[in-house]
Amino acid sequence: MRKSWIAGIVGGALIGVGALAGSAAAQTVKLKLGHVDNAQSHSGVGVDAFAAEVAKLSNGTMKIEVFHSGKLGNIPAEIANTFSGSQDIHLIYPEFLASFAPEANVISLPYLFNSLEHLQKFYQSDLWKPAVDAIEKNGAVLLDKGWSWFIHDPRGFNATRPVFTPAELKGLKMRIWEAKAAIETWKGFGSNPVVVPRPEMYLAFKQKIIEGGPETAGVWVDQKNAEMAKYWMRTEEYYQIINMMVNKKKYASLTAQQQGILQQAMTNAGKAFRDYSSQNFELKKRIARTKYGGHVIEPALGPWREAGKATIATLEADGFIPKGFVAKIRALDK
Repeated sequence: MRKSWIAGIVGGALIGVGALAGSAAAQTVKLKLGHVDNAQSHSGVGVDAFAAEVAKLSNGTMKIEVFHSGKLGNIPAEIANTFSGSQDIHLIYPEFLASFAPEANVISLPYLFNSLEHLQKFYQSDLWKPAVDAIEKNGAVLLDKGWSWFIHDPRGFNATRPVFTPAELKGLKMRIWEAKAAIETWKGFGSNPVVVPRPEMYLAFKQKIIEGGPETAGVWVDQKNAEMAKYWMRTEEYYQIINMMVNKKKYASLTAQQQGILQQAMTNAGKAFRDYSSQNFELKKRIARTKYGGHVIEPALGPWREAGKATIATLEADGFIPKGFVAKIRALDK
């Protein structure tokens, strides 16, 4: 009788443990995160570090499912997915938010910002606040309030021929994303802009639809564009800080502790992201030379800056940029 009673207790305890395990598994929060760069890029390293931090900080009760290389769509599609909730998180380059937030039009203007710190001040200022409100109104929230994910890998452009001045860029078919500021910038530099989503750049090179495109040296190598565009020119026409955009309803459904874990993971992973992007330029220059026979050119920036001033003046004159907005941005760095 006693054996039967003990067996009953043990059996009940085992059932209880099984039930708890099942309950814990049922409570695991899974979030789908997408971006358009590949896993070896600074973006890929950053989101993988973020996913690892979320798993560690939550003791495995939260899981980030990462989709690299535009597997969930191009940038506009992933933004729309995140607003609608069919995707939980998107690693956002804010310049692509222009159709929802006009303030984003200025981010990629040539030589408007003097440094990453100047751009960070803009994102933390009242000048950017209407964009934050518009993003929330459309159904998402930005995770990193401190705007700490600096891209240290400098911007430039790749091309099938060497270019030193805007005059030498004339007529080159340049891959551009679908944003007027970017299109007008590179038209002002003298190129012939062609809108192509980033995941399709490699194929566009092969089909000779494009002959170049603005991107960091790291992306030039990571996306294998250096195979066909052997030259990369450093122009530093604008700076970049990226963020995570989370579906608002999904975020609101999380507990305060879970929201805190996402925010802390963003902060922690930011160091891995910044460190990798800092190393990326020298590392990818070496890979470009040894693997692809690539060349890095660092031209004098005076002619590029002059062309950039003309573009900004044109965009202010036609009302694309509100009058006085550029002056307010410049005042943030004084």
